[in-house]
Amino acid sequence: MDRIFFKDEKKCYEFFENVKEATSTKSWNDFGKLIKTNRAMISNYRKGRLCIPKDRFERLLNYLNTTRKKYFLSMAEKKEENWGQILGGKKAYAINKEVFKKGRLKGAEIRKLQYKYDFDVNMPLSNELCEFVGCFIGDGFTNKYQNACQIQITGDRKLDADYYTHLKSICKDLFGIYPKIVEKDGWIRLNMYSKRLFEMLTKRFKFPAGQKSFSVVIPPEIYDGKKELLNYTLRGMFDTDGGVGLDKRQIYKKPYIRINYTSVSKGLIKQVHQILKDYGINHSVHERRTGLMIQINGAENVKKFMSKIGFSNKRHLDKIKVFL
Repeated sequence: MDRIFFKDEKKCYEFFENVKEATSTKSWNDFGKLIKTNRAMISNYRKGRLCIPKDRFERLLNYLNTTRKKYFLSMAEKKEENWGQILGGKKAYAINKEVFKKGRLKGAEIRKLQYKYDFDVNMPLSNELCEFVGCFIGDGFTNKYQNACQIQITGDRKLDADYYTHLKSICKDLFGIYPKIVEKDGWIRLNMYSKRLFEMLTKRFKFPAGQKSFSVVIPPEIYDGKKELLNYTLRGMFDTDGGVGLDKRQIYKKPYIRINYTSVSKGLIKQVHQILKDYGINHSVHERRTGLMIQINGAENVKKFMSKIGFSNKRHLDKIKVFL
């Protein structure tokens, strides 16, 4: 709490005399009981040995008439709650400047050690960073458990093994993180623990921690930025939540190729639909039990997609190569 004092000791005496008179108390003991303190404390206040707590000063002022209240307010000055600490700190710093400098440097080193992987969360957007963001939109998850910040990207163990080697390389290059790849049953997972990466995903790109499937969208920083960078984000998205299919039914003279993308986020599907529309890539949107699906149909549209966006995931590239 702030504290009040009078530079002029006489004004301090005058203030307490005026308040005591206004309360009609007969002695300083009675006055102390009224304002819930003792005579010794009042004496310290009157002689300027102690500053007056702000709330107590305001209660004392209320006993005075408006004229006297304004008069003493004009004489009073305020000190911050920690004024003594600040004054002491300044004196200590003046005496021990070199010790303080060493302490600050040591503190900076300790803060640096708090981040096992220390990189610039505001690094410029790049092809690799945007592709990573796209992968995270598709199959990523992050959350904070006490002091541990976990980031995971999960795919198909049989089909995505090569692709996860590619993702691991991106993480090394961008963040200096060497992710652990875990394989179990039918899934493969890229597992990372990084406070910095958690901050980048949740604060810079605004991805919610925990469940994000229904609300995730391409971050405005990327969606409204350069088309080339946006294309790499789409590539990461189609690598993870996309697929390539060959329809071999007899109604087609030769296998009919389709690229699809599925998501339960209506906002994300709306964004992808608009981007493909702007690129002149014909497609359709369908409702499925697993969410909304975008389909890019036929060789010509697939070629347009490959020229603009393309894939990094080998399983999709292999199917494209067989067809084209």
